[in-house]
Amino acid sequence: MIEEFTQQETKAPFNMALNTLERLGYILSQIRAVSIDPNLPDSTKQKMKVSLVRQFFVQSSPLLDEKVVEKYQNDFLTLKPKTQKVAVRNSGSVKITDVERVVFDRDLEDKLDLLLLSIQRELQKEKYFMPPKKDVGRAVGSFG
Repeated sequence: MIEEFTQQETKAPFNMALNTLERLGYILSQIRAVSIDPNLPDSTKQKMKVSLVRQFFVQSSPLLDEKVVEKYQNDFLTLKPKTQKVAVRNSGSVKITDVERVVFDRDLEDKLDLLLLSIQRELQKEKYFMPPKKDVGRAVGSFG
């Protein structure tokens, strides 16, 4: 009975890690799908990508070292799509309204990609993602 409980206890973290990796894979698939969708305007893609990248960080945080989470949490949690106030023409004059619309920002796009890359590298350091091609032989040899 105690042996069975110990076995279940050791399987739980492994199962949680597997489930988390499946969720992360799904989020990466969603990011790819949004990024290549030709029917969406760039500003809409970016707005969706901001949410997905933030979720990627939140979902990956249980697998990361606490120091890594603390290092990146402000970068991720402050990510927001860029907005711009809408201007309205009225009888020759232009008036800026309180209405805002999302606009595409190349710098934000680069930041999203770099943050996503950084977290994937951190997960790779923790051995959750596959090692680079040049290290595969070493990783396979270390299982025995």
